[in-house]
Amino acid sequence: MYINLRKTLRDIERRLPEGREPTQEELRRAYDTILRLRSQILAILRDREDFEGTAGQGDETFVAQMSGGEVCGNAVMLTIREPLPAQKELTAAVAEHWVDMIHTAFLKATEQGPLPHFQKAMVEIHIATPRGSDNAKVWDTSNRAIQVILNNLKGIFFPDDDMEHMAFAVTGDWTEGTGCTTIRVSDFSAWRQVFHIPHEHLTSS
Repeated sequence: MYINLRKTLRDIERRLPEGREPTQEELRRAYDTILRLRSQILAILRDREDFEGTAGQGDETFVAQMSGGEVCGNAVMLTIREPLPAQKELTAAVAEHWVDMIHTAFLKATEQGPLPHFQKAMVEIHIATPRGSDNAKVWDTSNRAIQVILNNLKGIFFPDDDMEHMAFAVTGDWTEGTGCTTIRVSDFSAWRQVFHIPHEHLTSS
């Protein structure tokens, strides 16, 4: 596969004029082109690793370098070394990249022992995001691609992603680094006292 990354970079530069502030339309078009560049880079990385291996990177693929997992008592902590993207950024290539990272994190956790399975789980997602001029809008946690995480946890840690089998919480903060996403999966019953939920409400359908 040949993809001309410099051509895409030139497209981005062309959409951001010199000597004046870009218009909203020019910014939107530049943003769309940046999403295309991200997908292109992921596609090239995948192809090179498939055909050339991980030369110069030890034995780990890029996805493995970006993923971590550990069993912490009766909970599992998964670490993805990039912030969860906004829903509008979830191109097919980015979605595939995230699925690969989540499943690789599972595998790293299993090196420490069997993964727990909960009849009802609590999923805590924390997103650390690099600061930016308009991050309050672009990185609103309510607009994040949360489902790409939940869809790939069900069947592993809990039977389904409905209210009988899981609940989730999303938090976020700013970071000066590149950002990361941490996912903690635990037994929901530990949260029952926090929310003062009667036991029968947890078991009724």
